Amino acid sequence: MKAVVLTGVGQVEVQERPDPTADPLHVVVHVDVASLCGTDAHQYEGRIDSPFPRVPGHDFAGTVVSVGSGVDESLVGRQFAVKPSLPCGTCAACVDGPSLDCPNKKLIGLWSDGCFAELVAVPRVNLVPIPDGVPIWGAALLEPFAVALNCIDRLQIKLGDSVLVLGQGPIGLAVARFAALSGAGRLTVTDVREEVFEVSRAFGATDCLDSRTDGLVETIREMHRGVGPDIVVETSGAPAASSSVIDLVRKEGKASFIGYANDLPGIPVVPMMLKTATVFGIGGNGGRGQYERSLELIRAGRVDLSPLVTHRFSLDDAPEAFEVASTKRDGAIKVLLEP
Repeated sequence: MKAVVLTGVGQVEVQERPDPTADPLHVVVHVDVASLCGTDAHQYEGRIDSPFPRVPGHDFAGTVVSVGSGVDESLVGRQFAVKPSLPCGTCAACVDGPSLDCPNKKLIGLWSDGCFAELVAVPRVNLVPIPDGVPIWGAALLEPFAVALNCIDRLQIKLGDSVLVLGQGPIGLAVARFAALSGAGRLTVTDVREEVFEVSRAFGATDCLDSRTDGLVETIREMHRGVGPDIVVETSGAPAASSSVIDLVRKEGKASFIGYANDLPGIPVVPMMLKTATVFGIGGNGGRGQYERSLELIRAGRVDLSPLVTHRFSLDDAPEAFEVASTKRDGAIKVLLEP
C-alpha cells in the first residue's frame, strides 16, 4: 500500500508499505478521506516529539475491508468514522469495561503509524457509524469537533457568559461554534488571518481581533467591563497566546488549554492563584460520546462543515499538502488527503 511517511522535520515521502492485517477484535479500514490537523503540522515542523520515520494522521473515515477474529463479518463494506485513540488492551478498563475508558490510550500517528495511508488497522471499538446525511469527507473532520466538545463539556458555559477563543484553526472554530450553541453572549475570537474570520462570524463570533494588535490584552479587558472575559480558551498552540491566558481571564473565571506543542510556557501559578481561576487542560477528544454527539450535531445541521474544507490532495501530493497545512497558505483551514 501507499503511505505518507515523515522521515524528519520538514521531510515527507510517499512510500510503499506492507498491507496491515486484522488482529483479533480489530478491523482493517481503507482510508477514504483523511484530514490534516495542527498535531500533524506540528510533527512536520518539529514542535511535537515524534519518532521518525512515522506515518502521521489520526482524523479519518473509511470502509472496512477485512475483520479479525471476534468481529462480525457484516462490517465489511460499511463506512465508518474512526476514533483515533488506541486502548492498551491490558489495563483494568480494557479487561473489565469499555476499552475507550483506557487511561493508557494513545493517539495513532504519534505513538504508532497513523491514517495517512491507503489502509490502517484499528480496534473494532473505535468504529463510529456515520448517520445518513453526513458525507464521508465530513466524517473525516470529527476530531476537532470532538476535542472542542470535550472542552465545552468541562467549561459548563452559562447563558450569556462572555467567551474568548484564542486561535481560529479547525479546533478554535469548532470551540467558537459550540460556545455559540451553548449560549455564549459576547464571543470574541483572535487569529492572525483576516480571511478565517468570515467563518468565525458564520459560526457565531461577535468580535474578531487580530492577535498581533498592540495592547491586545488591555483591549480585550476593556471590551469585557475592564475585567476580562468569563472564559478563555487557548487553541492555537502559540507560546505567546498560551502565556496570555491567565492575564486575559477575569477573576474567578475559567481558562482552558487545548493547543499543544513542546515549546509552550508553563502556567503562571501565582497569577492563577491570585485570580482564583479554574484551569482545564484538554488532552484530546474525551472518548465519552463526543464523537457520536458531534456527528449528531452535524447531521442535524447545527454545524456547517463546508466552509472548513479549503484544500484536497491525493496521497502522492502529500508533501505539498503538509506545506500548505503548516504555512496556512492560500487561506488554508482544513486540508484533506484522499487516498
